Amino acid sequence: MQSPTLRHWLMLAILILSWGSAILLTRVAVNDLPPLWVTAGRVTTGAATLLAYRLIFVRKPFSLGWHHLPWLLWLALLSSALPFLLIAWGTQYTSAAIAGILMGTIPLSVLGLAHILLPDEKLTRNKAIGFLIGFIGVVLIINPTAGSLSLDGNSELIGQIAIFIASFCYALNSVSTRRMPPADNIDKATAVLITASLILIALCLLFEPFTGLDRAPMEKWLILLYLGIVPTALATLVLFVLLSQTSAGFVATSNYMIPIVTALGGMFFLGESLALITLIGFAIILLGLLLSQRKGKARQQVEPAE
Repeated sequence: MQSPTLRHWLMLAILILSWGSAILLTRVAVNDLPPLWVTAGRVTTGAATLLAYRLIFVRKPFSLGWHHLPWLLWLALLSSALPFLLIAWGTQYTSAAIAGILMGTIPLSVLGLAHILLPDEKLTRNKAIGFLIGFIGVVLIINPTAGSLSLDGNSELIGQIAIFIASFCYALNSVSTRRMPPADNIDKATAVLITASLILIALCLLFEPFTGLDRAPMEKWLILLYLGIVPTALATLVLFVLLSQTSAGFVATSNYMIPIVTALGGMFFLGESLALITLIGFAIILLGLLLSQRKGKARQQVEPAE
């Protein structure tokens, strides 16, 4: 596992912008489309995009075998089907800013899961301090007195719980991907999305068979097209590459930045307001991110000397 380079940081920025915009646009799409169909449309478009890229440009034998099948099913649920559905359903009842903020809890879950499941990512005191400082910022942002971001009834609370569960799925996916048997990253990303799309299409046909879909505005279908190509196909491929070349903790730091993208996007495009306590929380989150990364680099510089 190599240290993050400038290329890895640029790839991380792509993930941040992709996933942040996905939360905002999902919030818009569920106003006219059922959450289950929003999720199925997004994942199926992403799967078709990656499969076309794989067949047209890669042109080499598939590297996956039957021993990958249990992992594909597991990762399809954790990385796409379940979290995308929970986010689409939860954003019906809460703001895009809150949804993004709750995604900022992923590093805390990754920290514990990686310590248990990944031998090369044991918990250290300095790294824990950085993540805990970030957690304080998240708590400040979710403060019930923070203007429009306050809890407002049981429906909003349930929506937030759904999004929090989605964030835990992402955390478990980050750790599980590192343990998957070796295979080509494009093959893994494509197979995971195809598996997730088959699961979601089956659920759509079973529970919401084509109900009122013809009445949805064309711009909502264009949103699904974007959600499938950019935050799903492209981001899934970038995610697999990052997890194979860096660490689960490095990828998880993107979730400290996603609240900023969603909060600013919600403010400028969806009319959501931000209180002063929210801005303070963002600053504390960034401080925790910087501290955890700086300490990690210092430790890496010492190890070769030893």
